[in-house]
Amino acid sequence: MDFFNSKNGFNYKLLIRLICFFWFIEKCICWKLWLADRVFPVVPAFSFLFVPSSIHLVLFILSLASLLALLLFPRNTTIEIILLSSEFLSCLLDQNRWQPWEFQFFFFILAFIINRKKEKNSLPAIGFILASMYFYSGISKINPVFVYEVWHQIILFKLLHLKAAFTFQPIVYHMGYMLGFIEAIAGIGLFFKRTRKIAGIFFIVMHLLVLVIFGPIGINYDVIVWPWNVLLPLLVYILVFKTPGFSISLKPLLSGSNKMILILFGIMPVLNYFGCWGYFLSASLFSARPPDVYICIPKATIDKSLLPFCMKQKSHLLCDTASCLIYVRDWAFNETLSPENPEIRIYQSMKEQMLKRYPNMNATFILYIYSNGKRVRTELK
Repeated sequence: MDFFNSKNGFNYKLLIRLICFFWFIEKCICWKLWLADRVFPVVPAFSFLFVPSSIHLVLFILSLASLLALLLFPRNTTIEIILLSSEFLSCLLDQNRWQPWEFQFFFFILAFIINRKKEKNSLPAIGFILASMYFYSGISKINPVFVYEVWHQIILFKLLHLKAAFTFQPIVYHMGYMLGFIEAIAGIGLFFKRTRKIAGIFFIVMHLLVLVIFGPIGINYDVIVWPWNVLLPLLVYILVFKTPGFSISLKPLLSGSNKMILILFGIMPVLNYFGCWGYFLSASLFSARPPDVYICIPKATIDKSLLPFCMKQKSHLLCDTASCLIYVRDWAFNETLSPENPEIRIYQSMKEQMLKRYPNMNATFILYIYSNGKRVRTELK
């Protein structure tokens, strides 16, 4: 008997257990992100949602307990609803928790809940979430900053240690544009029977390469995406190669509450290019398009709690050597093992909180935004 199929058809229990297992691992790795007792600011969705740290802790424990319970009782809808409720409330209490993997895991489980009466519809919904993520992730990478910062600086220089004379050759350098293009085309390929298996093989290999690049044998960076990049090729393998008759058809996606998945993953990411939808909610993964913020603080006025997050460079261009330079993304990684949610409104809220918490801090907040194929420096207001 096929390992991925039960006597009654597709083994939905196995799929739910896989998702919950890796979701549990993700949350344990970045456990500090889900608590409020930290230096990195907590940014609730609304100002009235600043709550005691004990509430953050209770929601975190409830979430972990629900994930463990679903490993034992994977078809229990009540536990699934408790899990998603705790996750939703927790993410309202801190917008930095809406990580790309969190958003995806949330709707994986929601797909099983809204299709509990027609469970076969949950597979096209999950497949659509995957295919749309790959498509928009690929599209977001087709830009000059990605080619320079990710393809050239990380892959060619840091990982492969190639010489500048070779990497700046026009053919080699501009090959970086093909990475996003191929990923987007392969995402479309998942929709069609003739190309589905080729696309499936591509994504399995792609995730293995991501693990090599960002894992311990590569640049050893962004540990929070490691489990995600183990789960996703498993899901692709199960759906594409071990599920007879699997397809991502629009008919089940247009039925009932599945329309919500169609809209959120198929349509809303387009709005990101008009500044109306989040980067993390639009699968802008390693694209170099989201904004960045640096904080320049004179050492004479800096609070000692911020000192561990100062960049170790002896000199830099953003502020003088008598100041501490904090790169917000590195700060988030160092303290929570996750990136910050790179939205300007969130950066602005962080700035307001820091100015209230450290009133004597004479800091400058430097914002870099992606504009017309370049990173443009401005000041965070």
